[in-house]
Parts: sequence; C-alpha cells; structure tokens
Amino acid sequence: MKRYVPMVAIVAAVLAGAAYWYWPMIRKATGYKPPAISVSYGRLNAIQLQRPAGEVAGLAILVSGADDRGGRAAALARELERRDIAVLPVDLDAWRPALDTDPGECIYLGSDIEGLAKEAQRLVESRHYLHPVVVGVGEGGTLAYAALADAPAATFAGAVSLEPSDALATAVPVCEGARATAVGARGFSYAEDAALPDRGVVIRAGDGPSDAQAASDTSGSHRLEVKEAATPEARLALAVDAVSDIAAADADAKALPVVDIPAKGKAERLAVFYSGDGGWRDIDKSVGEALAEQGVHVVGVDSLRYFWSVRKPERIASDLARIVHDADPSGKLPISLLGYSFGADTAPFAWPFLPAEIRDRIRFIGLLGTEKMTPFQVTIENWLGMGGDHEVAAAIAALPNEKVLCVYGGEETETACEDPRLAAVEKLKLDGGHHFDGDYDALSGQLLEAMKRRDQAS
Repeated sequence: MKRYVPMVAIVAAVLAGAAYWYWPMIRKATGYKPPAISVSYGRLNAIQLQRPAGEVAGLAILVSGADDRGGRAAALARELERRDIAVLPVDLDAWRPALDTDPGECIYLGSDIEGLAKEAQRLVESRHYLHPVVVGVGEGGTLAYAALADAPAATFAGAVSLEPSDALATAVPVCEGARATAVGARGFSYAEDAALPDRGVVIRAGDGPSDAQAASDTSGSHRLEVKEAATPEARLALAVDAVSDIAAADADAKALPVVDIPAKGKAERLAVFYSGDGGWRDIDKSVGEALAEQGVHVVGVDSLRYFWSVRKPERIASDLARIVHDADPSGKLPISLLGYSFGADTAPFAWPFLPAEIRDRIRFIGLLGTEKMTPFQVTIENWLGMGGDHEVAAAIAALPNEKVLCVYGGEETETACEDPRLAAVEKLKLDGGHHFDGDYDALSGQLLEAMKRRDQAS
C-alpha cells in the first residue's frame, strides 16, 4: 500500500529547513541581537560574549583598560559585530591583578586567551573552530602584540593593535617573543621587530605610508605591519578592516584544515600527519618540517579544527584517501601515517575503512604519545585529560603489527603503548613525558629511520 505524506507536513519540513539556513539572515535583517553569554577560563572571569545577529564569521578577543578614555574599544566592538564577528571584551584592569600574581618570571598569555576562545565556541555550539584574533586598544594593544609574538603558531588567527601604548604595566614581562625592556614603574615596552607566527597589524596616528607586509618572510614568520591614519575615525576603520581580513583568512581553512609541506628536493615518500588537539603547532609542526627537509612530502591535519565536530572513522578514512590523492595524484609514493596525541589516538580507527590500494601503500604507521581512551571529537574533557569512550589499544592492535611504531615518554602513565595487546608492536620509549623533553630533531630522525626500514622490507 502506498503511503501519502500530508501536504501540511511537507510544507512544514520545507519551512523548517529554510528557517535553519536563513535564520542568521532573518535575525540580521530584523535587528535581532542574541543575548550575551558569560564565559570564563583560567584568569579571565565572566567575560560577556557579544554575538552578531548574522552567522559568526570570526572571533575577536578585545582587550582594553582605563587608558581607553575615548571609548575606542566599544566603538570597535560595534563595528566588528556589524561585520559578523563575535567579540569577547576583556577588561585589562580586571585581568591585571591575576597576571601580577603569576608566580613565574614571565607571563604566558596564550593559555588564557586560547582557552577563553575555545570555551566560548563550545558554549554556543559552533560548528567550526575559529582561531581568535587578539585585538587591543592602548595598553591592550601592547598586550595583543606581545601575546601574538610569544604564541606558538596556530594559537591565534593574528593580532591587531589600535594606538598601542609605549608600555604595558605588569609586574613581570610577557614571555619572550618580543624583547621586553623595563620602563621604570610603568611596566615593560616590547620591541616591534619580533618574528610573528601569524599576521600582526599595528595602527597609529600619523600621515605616513602604511607598511603593508602581509606576506610571510622566507622562514614562514610574519613581520609586524604598521598602518597610519590622521583621524580617529580613519584609524578605527583600518582596525576593523584588519580584524575582518585576518578573521576571513582564518575561516577559509575550516573545511578540510590541512597544512601542506612539500619535500625539499624530490619527494621520496608521503606522510599524512594528524596533530594533537591543540592544532598544528608543536611536536607535529616541528617533526613535520624536519621530515620535509629529508625528502618527505608532509600533509599535516589540524586536529583541533578537523575534530571540532564529530568525525566518525568512515569519514576520517574518506578524507584521508582524498588527502593522499590530492598530494600524490601519481599514486606512486609510499605513504606513512603519523599521529601525535589525539591524532595518534583517532587515526588508527580509520584503517578498516580505507580503500585497499591506500592500505597497501601505507608502509609505516607512527603513533606518538598515544593515550588509553579517545573520543572522535575535540572536547573540553579531553583537554583536561579525561579521555573518551573508545579504546585506543584495541584499534592499534587491529593494524598490521609490522607497520606500527608506538612512541611514548618514559614518564607517561596513560599511554596505550604498554597495553599487553600491543606486545607484537615495535615500541620506542623516549625520555620525558608527553612532549618527549622537546627533542624533536632526534625524534624526526628516528621516525625517518623507521620509515626507511619498512620501505626496505616491502
């Protein structure tokens, strides 16, 4: 018997689908403003996330203090919201006491800023992870530059400093990235010649030409761009444009977030490397770049962005096959599958779903810093070391044992490498904990040697 769906149900379904896709535009057209959400992380408490009416196109952490007497930060926030950029306005004077009681010899700002951005995006259930643009006015502008200079790559999308002050008043300086100089009782100034991991822009009063150095230098670092304008209105417009441009460039990478590192000289092999849940910036970045210097074409997968939404093993496998095809259309290079931490935990689950010809070409599987349990999504709980609901050792045990190298630190207590089910898997025990005491050059050499041995055995 045929079943007929009532017309009212069809109309309701169509309207519901249209509302889902067009709701951000409807809200923007009607002037609807979502309520602010209180976000806290680390030393930053009860920061009110200001969301635009339309779909969020970027995220700005906007820092200002008492020296912003003209309300420049508030005006900047309003203009950014009109560009569909969400804003987390941070009161520097409320944050400063916590910074001044930091027990270290210097202040690392990246953990507070990045953690606040992650927490905010989880609270609003963002479908894609957006790296924050650190924006500052006055003293906040000085902080924004110093924070970017000290941050690992892929921590922030970039930074914009509007009329920064000549010093930032803190008890100890921001950790080295930009050289700090004590300025009497007024805190520290920061040299503007630092090699930046991402784009940085400073905007000042003046009528000189802008110094537009948007491209990175030959080392992959960026140099601070200096822009000048004669009026406050023109400077504000430059700041809004700079934040929007940086946010747009960051958002462009959200679909399949990969970092392509061609081999120096002729590529002898291809490695697909899944990063830890902090993104492509630490061990993965350092080891990937070292391998590329030795003739390995490396494609890094930024796990923070890739796994921001749940990725089932079937999807991981299909995306991996696509990455391999795009990187080596000839289909001739031997493949290494690498992962660090979260990436090492999740990549093995894709193995059964890979096309047979990809599995045959994978000669080496290097898993660094595995843990015992994993989810298939980056979560707050995972950042806190609370694991997930999938057993990592079981997935590794299902791999061809002869292809696997399980690398772990002697001080790690939650590694999957020591699981009895992996007795037949080759292991490499290194000094230190989850970061192997930072000796990444030695680690990359050992991985390359393991690749070569598998190639010879094939």
